[in-house]
Amino acid sequence: MNILQAEKGYNKDHIQVPQVNFTLLCGLDSEMPTMIKSVPGSVRDISTLYKTIEELDISDKVLLLDRGFFSEDVLDFLEEKHVKYVLPTKRNSRYYDTRIHLNEEFIYHDRLIKCGKRKLGERFLYLFEDQDLKLEEQKTIFRKKEEGKIDDEEHSLRQKRAGKFLIISNYDIEKKEMYELYKKRDHVEKMFDTYKTILNADKLYLHDDESVYGHVFVAFLSLYLYCKLLKAIKKADINNKFSPTDILVKYRKVKMIEFNEVKIITEVPTKVRELDKVLQFNIFPTKNQS
Repeated sequence: MNILQAEKGYNKDHIQVPQVNFTLLCGLDSEMPTMIKSVPGSVRDISTLYKTIEELDISDKVLLLDRGFFSEDVLDFLEEKHVKYVLPTKRNSRYYDTRIHLNEEFIYHDRLIKCGKRKLGERFLYLFEDQDLKLEEQKTIFRKKEEGKIDDEEHSLRQKRAGKFLIISNYDIEKKEMYELYKKRDHVEKMFDTYKTILNADKLYLHDDESVYGHVFVAFLSLYLYCKLLKAIKKADINNKFSPTDILVKYRKVKMIEFNEVKIITEVPTKVRELDKVLQFNIFPTKNQS
């Protein structure tokens, strides 16, 4: 009851319970978290977006959002703030009625992607059609019609949009470049998943707002360190052998003891020293130093 931010709002299971929400911003180029804050549970995602944009200077950045943020009000707000944005439209959006020719194609992770682009006022529409996904969705749509879950009109509409997704943006780039930019959103989802599952930072056993702020701050530092380790592992090309958690388990075998103002590092196992060289951390001196 002492956590003022804990207010009733619908969670992922659509249950209305007292909760605290978290907003996480990440840099796609750096693959690092850049900001996190706690938000009262009753505040809608779009309201949080408005407030966050007001707080930050991202005039030289491109804001990549999930389709859950899509609305004309959000588009108008971002354009008013002169923010470059990339925003997938919802599947029932009227923008799908805009004629866009899929006159180009490319391969992305062994999947054939057809694409097209059209300028609409000061905005650009990017339409993509994943051929593998299209076939799978068409099968699912057909089964739903056979089971009587959708009528002929809904069946026809869904078949036309199967495998397609539409992006609206005020950022004018090549179609393949836009597709690759959009796919980078996976980095954000993975970071948030790490924040919740590996760090268990979404489970609060706290009693007041000050504790929540401290919890969020420490969890953010932990996530930052985790991502730093992950980048080092990828750079060393050992990500198929080690995770950041594995690295921490290896390194915790080594202790530093401080005695009479002298710092002594305990014995370093050979495998840990070799791993340190591969990662280029250079943490361990060749001799004990004071």
